[in-house]
Amino acid sequence: MADVATSRAEQTAKERSRSFHILDVLRGLAAMSVITLHYPQAFAPFVASGAYLAVDLFFVMSGFVLARAYDVRLQDGMGGRAFIATRLIRLYPFYLLALMLGIVEIAYYYRNDHLAAEIMLSGMFNIAMLPSPPLGIPYQPLFPANFVAWTLSFELLANAVYGFGFRFLTVKRLRMITGISGLVLLALVLIRGNLNGGAYWPDVHLAAIRVTFSFFVGVLIHRAREAGRLAALTSMKLPQIIIIVITIGALGAPIPPALRGLFDAACALFLFPLIVAASVGRNPVPSRGISAFLGEISYPIYVLQIPVFTIGVMGLPKLLPGFPQLPAPWSGFVLLAALCIASWFVAVRFDIPGRRRMSAAAASPGWVEAS
Repeated sequence: MADVATSRAEQTAKERSRSFHILDVLRGLAAMSVITLHYPQAFAPFVASGAYLAVDLFFVMSGFVLARAYDVRLQDGMGGRAFIATRLIRLYPFYLLALMLGIVEIAYYYRNDHLAAEIMLSGMFNIAMLPSPPLGIPYQPLFPANFVAWTLSFELLANAVYGFGFRFLTVKRLRMITGISGLVLLALVLIRGNLNGGAYWPDVHLAAIRVTFSFFVGVLIHRAREAGRLAALTSMKLPQIIIIVITIGALGAPIPPALRGLFDAACALFLFPLIVAASVGRNPVPSRGISAFLGEISYPIYVLQIPVFTIGVMGLPKLLPGFPQLPAPWSGFVLLAALCIASWFVAVRFDIPGRRRMSAAAASPGWVEAS
């Protein structure tokens, strides 16, 4: 019995050691597309009009990757607390950095609006990765200092459901969850006309539905792959460029407003799950250097985009009015390149070593007993 368990653990470790490089490429490109959407004045005319759909793609990839890395470990006894600890170790350092920068910026922006107490209270909730209550800040954002952080908060909520409810989440129940949430998502997107929502209290229900469907579809893709049900799809040797072009087209294609809702629903419900399922097949491996770079910077540039681009695009012209400004899209490309390089440097020199030390501490006997 011990030999079987050892063999299973070794096989699981070997599987986890493999990286689906194409997912790293897609994650990096999708994060960049989101930045062009948030700051069109810096990137025009290169703006991905549907880049908000990158969030749904992120959720599907996250569900697949986490299920692949942790299904066996959770089945073999890993606790929910230990699992969430690993997620916080991964997400929190860059999140906290971006939040602190954002709090400084928002405090300066609203300095004359008598919102200091509201900003401080929202910051207390957001530091804990919790949405702040609607406090009177305009538009009622869930994360006033860094509004893209709603995706991280809701993903962490889905992670908690997955980690603590692992025994309950059988394939049958996952199908029921994704089926119901998929129907609700379809109804909402047809009523709204698009899937661009979730960052503010008036449309927080859309955030819950988007993460529920897409994250657990990603988990289902992994389990279907393990069961051999995706053999026909994963055995296809699709050139990576085809998957990349399809993804870029989905995020950037100019879709007429009358068709936007149907297009968004098709992407979230069908195209993105198919892209992830096709990406985990035996596709030709892209440049490992490029995929490693894009995969490593995708999270930091996504979470840091608001404070960095706000000061770079909107703040510097006011702080340095006589300083020559590059026109779009060059201003956006230069700032994006600087953010990518800085993110890579901070990730490699500080974040990755720090995460390794924290993971080692979390794996100590004292932690295991507490978990």
